Amino acid sequence: MFEGEFVNLRSVELSDLDAILENFNKLKLRKFLSRPIPFARDEEADWIRNTWVRRKQGNEYQFAIEHKDTKKFLGTAGLFGIDKISKTAELGIAIHAEKNWGKGYGTDTMRVLLMFGFNYLNLNRIQLRVFEFNERAIKTYKKVGFTQVGKHRQEHFTDGKYVDVIYMDILKSEWEKQVSS
Repeated sequence: MFEGEFVNLRSVELSDLDAILENFNKLKLRKFLSRPIPFARDEEADWIRNTWVRRKQGNEYQFAIEHKDTKKFLGTAGLFGIDKISKTAELGIAIHAEKNWGKGYGTDTMRVLLMFGFNYLNLNRIQLRVFEFNERAIKTYKKVGFTQVGKHRQEHFTDGKYVDVIYMDILKSEWEKQVSS
């Protein structure tokens, strides 16, 4: 388990399935993710099992986000698309319940994931993609040190329109400067 100020990151377990399904299929959250279509219970159970396989292979590390004090499930986050030669990965995060948005859990999770990626996986660069309308997430990503490195115009279709996808990244050297100051 990896600990932050407000959150712990631990393995995603089948016992998390009900908590995941409670909010993960709501359009209010799904619109920020790459696919708005809801997942079936069996699909989510398969996803959890597959996180264990990919972790053993060293290709992906997905975590359950839990509240540090109450141990209540808050969401999921991880590093995927790991390139072991170039030492890069992509980051994804979702705080599932709207009632938990804006409370610092996402920022804390990001800090713990960056520490894990740079200090334990020896990554050199971590990147992410975010929809242009997800201003809250963009603000959080900048706060923890990510820089916009590009934009794909009208790359994603959602809610009847095409939207731009912003690409951001952070280098290990940039992260090290930030945490040492």
